Amino acid sequence: MASAVGAPASVQRVTCRLAPFRPAVCRCSIRAAIAFIKPSNRQTASRQAQQHRGQSVRPAAAGADATAAVASPGDYVELNYTVSLDDGTVVDSSEAAGEQACFVLGGSRAVAGFHQAAGGLAVGESRKFVVKAADAYGEHKEELIVEVPRSQAPNGLQEGQVVQLSNGMQATVVGVDDEGVTIDANHPLAGKDLTFDVELTKRIPAAELETAAFGAGCFWGVELVFQRVPGVVQTAVGYSQGRTKNPTYQEVCSGTTGHNEVVQVVYAPAEVSFDQLLDVFWSKHDPTTLNRQGNDVGEQYRSGIYYTTDAQRAAAEASKARQNAKLGGSVVTEIEPIANYSDAEEYHQQYLAKGGRFGQPQSAAKGCTDPIRCYG
Repeated sequence: MASAVGAPASVQRVTCRLAPFRPAVCRCSIRAAIAFIKPSNRQTASRQAQQHRGQSVRPAAAGADATAAVASPGDYVELNYTVSLDDGTVVDSSEAAGEQACFVLGGSRAVAGFHQAAGGLAVGESRKFVVKAADAYGEHKEELIVEVPRSQAPNGLQEGQVVQLSNGMQATVVGVDDEGVTIDANHPLAGKDLTFDVELTKRIPAAELETAAFGAGCFWGVELVFQRVPGVVQTAVGYSQGRTKNPTYQEVCSGTTGHNEVVQVVYAPAEVSFDQLLDVFWSKHDPTTLNRQGNDVGEQYRSGIYYTTDAQRAAAEASKARQNAKLGGSVVTEIEPIANYSDAEEYHQQYLAKGGRFGQPQSAAKGCTDPIRCYG
């Protein structure tokens, strides 16, 4: 959530559970994005490695199963949490946010401190520890502070306002005068030690989860569709089926890498079947247009189902056959084992839920049926 105008950075409430933008950018890249500054409705957080000290574990309440398995990499977990500064100021909590931190342990969809906090806990147990700034949201970097000439900045910007750049990054306006506007793209908690206090409330073992990926055009809207599906526990947008390792968005868009824009979906088959996910996939796009969805043209927008198990492959082929029968044999969807997948840049992740191009977040609530605005 964007802070109020003029609110001091030390007390801005930030959604720490969200994976952040990676601040490995230069002044020129920030300048290039400044022309499309929009007011932001949400903060992001940094996903740099975190270590803990002063850790304490509180046991589960009396009557809990002392032999219960503990959270391990690959498990889905849900946490109640509070994040505070050294002076005790709470900067984020599940109570204030109205939702828990939910993620697959060891993955990339939450701040690293949450992964370390949850690891080894049984349901009902709690842990509290301190994370040093260098291993939390990083040190404050002067190169992420940029002054933009007045002629290139939108009117009406005020100190303390959080804005979103056209590349998805967020920044805080830290100075406004007749000459220009100064923005700071450091995370609001950069340079600060934090205390994480978490309680594990739910765990789904990794053995009870499955993963698949879907290509259905621009991955922003496709991800939001799958985020809303009950039983889907985690999503990420990325690049798959290409010839190079870890391509950038620009490289994929050049059409030279062979990658497809995909949404990687982690789901609990006990709650949602792969056939149900396929129904969502078919309903989201036109599977009869080769390398195209609407106005988006290129092989990175091709229709594809990318499986991780033989059962998924069989289900996908049967589902495609049914669609082909309905559509006169014109389905061009490819079905392949997922290959050479890598996450897309952080600013693409949950893009529409975080506000999209226009800083207007769209609901990712389970079961939500609100129309999706493809670009925000």
